[in-house]
Amino acid sequence: MSKRPDILLFGGTTEAKATANWLSDMGFTYYYSTKTPTAFEVHAGCIKQEQALPVHEMISFCRTHKIKLIVDAAHPYAKELHWNIHACSTALKLPHIRIERSFTEKKDADNVQYQESLEAMIQTCQASGFKRILSLMGVKSVCQLHNGLTEAEVWYRILDRQLSWDEALACGVDQNKIIGSLAFDNLKDVELLIEQLQVDALLTKDSGHNGLFDQKVMLAQKYQLPLLVLEQPALPVFTEVFKSRAELRQYMEANYTLPKPDLAHGYTSGTCATICAKAAATLLLSGECDSRIGIHLPDGEFVSMPVHTKGREEDSAYATVIKNSGDDPDLMDGLVIGCRVYRNGVGNIRFLKGEGVGIVKLPGLDLPLNEPAVNKVPRAMIAAELEALLDEYELSGAGFDVEVFIPQGQQLALKTFNPRLGIEGGLSIIGSTGRIKPFSSEAYVATIHRQLDVVQQNQAAQVVFNSGGRSERYLKTHFKHLPPYCFVQYGNYIGEALEAAKQRSIKVVHLGIMTGKAVKLAAGHLDTHSRNVVMDKEFLADLAREAGYSAKQVEQVRSITLARELEQLFPFKLEEPFFNVLKQRCELAARAVVKGYEMRLVLINNEGVMLLNDE
Repeated sequence: MSKRPDILLFGGTTEAKATANWLSDMGFTYYYSTKTPTAFEVHAGCIKQEQALPVHEMISFCRTHKIKLIVDAAHPYAKELHWNIHACSTALKLPHIRIERSFTEKKDADNVQYQESLEAMIQTCQASGFKRILSLMGVKSVCQLHNGLTEAEVWYRILDRQLSWDEALACGVDQNKIIGSLAFDNLKDVELLIEQLQVDALLTKDSGHNGLFDQKVMLAQKYQLPLLVLEQPALPVFTEVFKSRAELRQYMEANYTLPKPDLAHGYTSGTCATICAKAAATLLLSGECDSRIGIHLPDGEFVSMPVHTKGREEDSAYATVIKNSGDDPDLMDGLVIGCRVYRNGVGNIRFLKGEGVGIVKLPGLDLPLNEPAVNKVPRAMIAAELEALLDEYELSGAGFDVEVFIPQGQQLALKTFNPRLGIEGGLSIIGSTGRIKPFSSEAYVATIHRQLDVVQQNQAAQVVFNSGGRSERYLKTHFKHLPPYCFVQYGNYIGEALEAAKQRSIKVVHLGIMTGKAVKLAAGHLDTHSRNVVMDKEFLADLAREAGYSAKQVEQVRSITLARELEQLFPFKLEEPFFNVLKQRCELAARAVVKGYEMRLVLINNEGVMLLNDE
């Protein structure tokens, strides 16, 4: 008999479902607690707890089930629940951790007005004389707004489910003023509502990136509407607060024995999009969709994923999943990825631009220009699943228009290489195998190749390799004449980047490297990741001896703990023997894999000073 869970996870949010994946990947089971029934499919060995838990019942539950850890991943505005959890954990002396969503900084805009309470929001609406108001705050605020805003017409956008409708109607609101939304994963319907209803104000919560707060601000600005924002309630003090899988894993490793210590594999955005496309198309064609959908990966393996949300309209249907990247440090881990499909009569599968998925604007990515950045393998996976459905339903001559979307994609794309690749306005849907190996170099190296393809297609003769954002900023001050796509980050994979350059018609490679990585490259390590190699102080001491320094100075080199301390021991200039020798050794190691182009190495210190040979 399997061990019963001893973790109580308060859910009902995207963050909670991501946390459930994270705990399961580490081998933990959990109770998944929500106030109302949920369609969320818990992992094997886990148990749903679907009822409200006042403090005394929460304490009793934790005692009865021998709970050892409480995880609060509930909605940030569930004020009463947060404080009840805090009271329970305090009474039982249980660790109480918070999984928090990512929030934007407060918006400093004339049309954005932050309100400390619902009462204050109502008073502001009354004082401003708003007559036609659209509330995007969900069902919990309906009664108070309805009772307070008696002089205005107010429409309430709520989740389109019976429980929410019943709660809103019980407040005495006219049914015509309630707007059921199939999902809160995009705001297309809100833009239509603004235009149709001709509202003069919007009400919302500071719901963070997952709640599409940035998009709400942009909509308000587009239509020049005041946006009243309810500020987040004060939360209790938690044992710890985390925002990512890596942070949670580190905490669990430090405080518990992991049942599955091995790193977990995950699935690519292409796999997630394919599952969503199949789920949405099934729902559109049949009116039904299982809670878990399976597909075949390119090598034939069958994998499945639970559906997060789904909905069907007259001519389209959509489905979403929560991306599980495993223990790979993937920017998209825990995000919502979705797909909306439409029937078409052209007999093929076409890809349309969806929210948060970028558009291809430069050649070199092996994708049609001005089409969404859904890569070749995901396109093939999606097409295969949808064509199989068309065959199953005997719909010859029919096809689908496919709109993959990532609600947070536009904001997160700024943290990726997409802008320099010529992908505008969002993230890419990628993956060649459908799987993600934990801490795999494959995805990063693939990105290097994609960037060099763009360099090649745009017939650029020079490229500037660099390790990351900081060194790139320094290098751009010197290579001002080169366009952004000529700056390619290698991370730790120097050898892979230099090898990739051999396959293109590049004439000159400028290899920028900061001191921390230079001391590893000089020792012959073309992969400088800390899991593979650490700074060799004996090697550096030998370099100092070779450069002619005294025994005292050699000993000083041997005693350093960080590579940047070398910049304090010796002047950072080409005439200084130590940095001259260090640069030469880096060039020697790098040239072992250089062929068919000229390489010029640029050594950079932490202040951005660059050592370049005469060019």
